Amino acid sequence: MFKLRTAVIGIAVLAIAAGAIVFAFGLDQRTAFLPGATTSGHQVFEASCQSCHQGFQKVSNDTCNRCHEAELAQDIHGLSKFRDPRWATYLEELDVLTCTTCHAEHMPAFVRGVTIPPDLCMSCHDQIIDANSSDRLDSHMGFTPDGCWTAGCHNYHDHRSVSTGFLRANLDQPNWLPEPERLEREIVPQVTVAASPDLNRELWGN
Repeated sequence: MFKLRTAVIGIAVLAIAAGAIVFAFGLDQRTAFLPGATTSGHQVFEASCQSCHQGFQKVSNDTCNRCHEAELAQDIHGLSKFRDPRWATYLEELDVLTCTTCHAEHMPAFVRGVTIPPDLCMSCHDQIIDANSSDRLDSHMGFTPDGCWTAGCHNYHDHRSVSTGFLRANLDQPNWLPEPERLEREIVPQVTVAASPDLNRELWGN
């Protein structure tokens, strides 16, 4: 009896699933199969799965480059950099040769479509903010691991996002600005009695 009940339940579940698939494809409602929300930049393709997916295969770099090739033409972290054997060990920390390592669609994104924690830069550059490292940058002491790009200073694909004009204009400035000081102000009221409400004056300025 138990085996029969299990078989009946299994067949019912399969029938419901098959019906849902036929219904979704028949009415062209493929968004019913989305595993999660689509990032804002890709919502235009949300109802066109084949724009990014070939069958049930994973999205490839070639697919991403159909739209993003031009903006990645001067990618500072391009494929040629990490195909150099000198940087092979870093790939063990983060497979940056694959777009979907950082940009996995239909998953909660932190910002800019990035779906891995914002401290991703620390996979390779953790020594920069390490006070005990000989490779530390004094200008970065006290910075948080997730601040490289969330603060707007660095873009993984294009380091030109750092405002070189601002840096050149402020090379003679100290690394840290002084603590802001709140000035004491004495407020002298000009009107001692509140004016009577006048809607006509409020509306027409009379």
